[in-house]
Amino acid sequence: MTEGTKYHPLFEHLLFSGQGEMTMTFAEIESIIHARLPPSARRREEWWSNSPSGHSQARAWMRAYYKTARVDLARETVSFRLEGWPDGYAKVEWPPAGKDDASAGLGESGQREYGASKSHPLFGIWAGKVTLLPEVDYTQPAFDMDDAS
Repeated sequence: MTEGTKYHPLFEHLLFSGQGEMTMTFAEIESIIHARLPPSARRREEWWSNSPSGHSQARAWMRAYYKTARVDLARETVSFRLEGWPDGYAKVEWPPAGKDDASAGLGESGQREYGASKSHPLFGIWAGKVTLLPEVDYTQPAFDMDDAS
C-alpha cells in the first residue's frame, strides 16, 4: 500500500504513464512527490533496490508494476522498467512526427496502418477486426436502464 506515503504520487505517475521504460531525474521525482529525496537516495544505489519489504519508495514503483533498471548517481537519474515489457519496445508517440491526429497513421486506402513500429506487441491487435460506424455515438448508453425491466 502506498496511500499516505510521500511516494504515492510517484506510484500514480508510473501507473498512468503508459510507458514501458522511463528515465527520470531525481529532480523530476522530487517535483512529483513534492518533497526532497533523502540524502541516501543520492549516495547509495541500494536505496533504489527493488525490495518492497519496509521500503515505501520501492513499494511505490513495484505496486505500479515497475522495477528500477538503471541508477546513475553521478547524473542523478533512475530508469524504471515495466515488468514483462519486452526488450526493444518503446512508448508509441501519437501522432507521429509531422502528422496531426486526423491523418496520423492513415495509409493510401484511408485505413489506419500498423506497421513495424517499435510499439508494444499488442498495439493494433484489433486492426481489421472491428469496424466503428461514423454515424453512431459510442459515448451514449446502449439502452435506457429505466426501460430494462
